[in-house]
Amino acid sequence: MGHEQAAQAQRYFGRMTAQPVMTAEEWFERMSHAAPPTADDVTILWDGRRLDSREAVLEWVAEVEVKRAEEAAAGVDA
Repeated sequence: MGHEQAAQAQRYFGRMTAQPVMTAEEWFERMSHAAPPTADDVTILWDGRRLDSREAVLEWVAEVEVKRAEEAAAGVDA
């Protein structure tokens, strides 16, 4: 992760609220009345990448696995 991406992540997480805006029950109730997803409803990562295909998701999962292995190895070496 580059310096700019790390700074973006810090800004993103710094703005996140610690309090839920609704309960899980309220969310489930609202979602039960929601329209079905549209073709452009996709996950967008904090770095702007869109997980809009199976391949994109698999690439992201592979990156997560590498990061977890690096963190686990760093923890063992520490």
